[in-house]
Amino acid sequence: MEELRMIGEKIEKFKYILVEHIELFEEEEPLYDLETSKEVRSKLIQIHADALIHGKAQAMESMKITGMEIGKRIVDMGIPLDKNIEEAQLVRNLFWSFIEEEVSNRYYSIEILLKASSIIDAILDQFIHCVSISYVNHYKEMARMANDSLQKIKENQEVMEELSTPIVQTVLKDVLLLPLIGRIDDWRMESIQSTVLQKCADLHAEVLIMDFSGITFTKESDMLSLLDQLVGALALMGTETMFVGFTPDVVKEIVKLDFANQVKAFLSFRQALEYLFNQRGLALQPV
Repeated sequence: MEELRMIGEKIEKFKYILVEHIELFEEEEPLYDLETSKEVRSKLIQIHADALIHGKAQAMESMKITGMEIGKRIVDMGIPLDKNIEEAQLVRNLFWSFIEEEVSNRYYSIEILLKASSIIDAILDQFIHCVSISYVNHYKEMARMANDSLQKIKENQEVMEELSTPIVQTVLKDVLLLPLIGRIDDWRMESIQSTVLQKCADLHAEVLIMDFSGITFTKESDMLSLLDQLVGALALMGTETMFVGFTPDVVKEIVKLDFANQVKAFLSFRQALEYLFNQRGLALQPV
């Protein structure tokens, strides 16, 4: 209809003025920054104008694309869905205000203005529908990706913990070796505790040799107290603990804790293994 096209052209002509009028309906700060807010609002108004100028079908498709884009954007920006629906209501109020003004000026018949408002409402409802669908879908996708990332981090942590506690079975099946490398802090020591206890139980270990020759630790750490707890727990399980590779500084700290007599200590893994062979009446024979 010619009258609808003329209304659409008028909306298109004054869309930036109409954008400024939306601020009259605002009770809170706009969702976006000023420039983005004007861009989004003018685009919505233009699509409504296109619906009156070129027909509703094409505008509905344009609004679908716009709604899907904005739905994703507000998820990424952390804007609640209800806030964006309130933004759409501001646009609806704008058009109703525009229709009322046109009625009062009697430029068009009531029938034409009602037809125009019907098209405008349909386009705006399409916008709200598409924004809502896009918001929910994109939010679910973001949540899934976040969950996958957390799962990957957890898996990587488990791998790192496993690599940081490489328990090795020696030539004596009931004797395990735990070579510790790098910096030992309280968190890592607690992780080592649970890993070692489980591994020793699974493999029915009678002896665990802990090699500390490759570690460093800070004196403010509670590592040695945690180590004392581990030795006690292993003893209750029937697993004897042996230490190898302690530096003189670490030895001094161990003596202070009064658990040095609970374990046997050796300078190297080789010496510890030779001790066990001799204790069991075994000998290494040259090939």
